[in-house]
Amino acid sequence: MSGDTAPIVLPTGNPYVGPRAFRSHERLPNRQRAARELADLVIAERVVLLHAPSGAGKTSLIQAAVSRMLRADGFVPTRAARVDKPPPAHGNRYVHSVGVDLLGAETPGLDGLTLTEIVARVEPPLLDGGARVLVLDQLEEVLTVDSTDRGAKEEFFGQLGAALADGSLWALLAVREDYLGGLDRYLRFLPGRLRARYRLDFLDDAEALAAVRTPAEEQGVSFVDGAAAILVDRLARGGGEEGGPRTPFVEPFQLQVVCHTLWRVTCSRNGDSCTEIGPPDVARVDIERALSRYYGDALAELERVHGVEQRVVRDWFEHDLITARRFRAQTTAGPVPGDLGVRLLDALEDAYLLRADTRAGTTWYELAHDRLIPAVLAGNRAWRHATLDPWQVAAYEWRRHQRQRAFLLTGDALRRAPAPACDGLAELEREFLSRSRDEAGLADALGTTNRLAVLACVQAVVIVVLAVLLVLT
Repeated sequence: MSGDTAPIVLPTGNPYVGPRAFRSHERLPNRQRAARELADLVIAERVVLLHAPSGAGKTSLIQAAVSRMLRADGFVPTRAARVDKPPPAHGNRYVHSVGVDLLGAETPGLDGLTLTEIVARVEPPLLDGGARVLVLDQLEEVLTVDSTDRGAKEEFFGQLGAALADGSLWALLAVREDYLGGLDRYLRFLPGRLRARYRLDFLDDAEALAAVRTPAEEQGVSFVDGAAAILVDRLARGGGEEGGPRTPFVEPFQLQVVCHTLWRVTCSRNGDSCTEIGPPDVARVDIERALSRYYGDALAELERVHGVEQRVVRDWFEHDLITARRFRAQTTAGPVPGDLGVRLLDALEDAYLLRADTRAGTTWYELAHDRLIPAVLAGNRAWRHATLDPWQVAAYEWRRHQRQRAFLLTGDALRRAPAPACDGLAELEREFLSRSRDEAGLADALGTTNRLAVLACVQAVVIVVLAVLLVLT
């Protein structure tokens, strides 16, 4: 296997990366065979589609292993570019997005560059005999960011096909496998219709054991008495008890989150005296709720250190970093303005909940992984039910259900709620209370109108009856 002379940074502090991908300067503790197979396939086939289920570790494999191997073999891979940026004033949004990642947003004339021209400008320049490898990660985003712009998608894939047409550019494209079908209509634009494919699966037992043991051993800590095997078995059972259903694999993302938590509660507590992790330590980890607890613990620590209400940060996570369709979104603004907001962003990045990407002086933030989306939403909902007043919980449920009238307050619940003008209310809460009062007032008015109408009808009937009686008598 070819090596790479670039230095690898060994972990300090917690050796498990938690809910983020491995970076290019870090050591991937396993997956070397898969990385070598994929690198060789790229070299041999020139254009390769890497597909895997969410959480299998595509980005980690590319950044921490495959790109390193390609460089060692004489190729020049680009950084992993994505197609997720907002549309420019002019030009194709997906081509522009790749240009922002590879050249920077402030590149003169970026909107007018083709994909071929963008790749030609990537640093460092190629030497004689060198070959560039264009790396596009999370390519499913071309299908998800806007479902209505098929023309722009076709133009992007047309430009990608044109860039690959003369045989001088290699490409590694990574996509979540549940979006493979959506790519079919665009394969006609690409050389070979992406026939060369590599599937990355979740971890088997041997790979999972290496991912558990190796990072700890690099810091002089050993798993003893079968603790690593017990942990892997629990992960394969989804946190269930021994004897329950067991999958033949372990999700790398969940493994990293659980091991990060295990290290924090075990070795951080024992300090320098922590040299072993045993079965009792593993038994204390709540695997089923590890990610939601990780998120909640990080926000509680943020509130303790910086004094910012969890409600503010939780709302920011839910509505600035997650779209209505439950995809990751990007933002340049923190949960609060000013220097405090910058410190919060730094702390959240240090906690591996956020991924920061700086391009031409502008830093964009997004969730570190797709798997954080359900953890954030479930964690927020549980926290609100445990912390907020019932009327406040109702306000969030109203928003979650697209502000349907059926979820507004009525009757005693509305009478017990504060007035919309009270101090300390969030904007959502004021809107919810105002709408509830408006609807209640409208209902009262309709009720009064209906009662008057009924009374008028009764009076009319009485008058008719009396008139009839008078005629008859």
